[in-house]
Amino acid sequence: MASKRSVIWARRLWIIATAVVAMIALLLGTSSLRPPCTPVSGIEQIRIPLAQVGRGVSSFFCYRDDGGKRLRFILARDEEGNVHSVLDACRQCSSYHKGYASSDGDLVCRLCGNRYQLSAMEKGRASCVPVKLPNRQHNGTVEIQVSDLKRGRALF
Repeated sequence: MASKRSVIWARRLWIIATAVVAMIALLLGTSSLRPPCTPVSGIEQIRIPLAQVGRGVSSFFCYRDDGGKRLRFILARDEEGNVHSVLDACRQCSSYHKGYASSDGDLVCRLCGNRYQLSAMEKGRASCVPVKLPNRQHNGTVEIQVSDLKRGRALF
């Protein structure tokens, strides 16, 4: 009788332990996922329709360079309609390859948790500073120079 109880108890512990490990794995796997990015291409310039960048939100884009490396960047329009652009990395946190996420209209470092309002996301806090990416608006598009994007290649 005592051994039957031991077997039942051992099975319950095994089920609970398996469920806990599965939940931890799911949480860790989900938190490590980056926001999806829209693939873009271009030889000298990348042109993105301004209509693709909504007000008050961050839009993630990725470009594959000649070596096949995926370079990620973020375009965001603040509430006044100004376009801001940064690499999806900062000089301090880039070695961990976490990048940023978007939450409640802010840009959030996925490593240190610093939050940046879209209108001030190029300024940074403490040692976490998003790497600014120059952009130009022209004829309803946002233009990014491929050479500017490639300069940040080492951060990816």
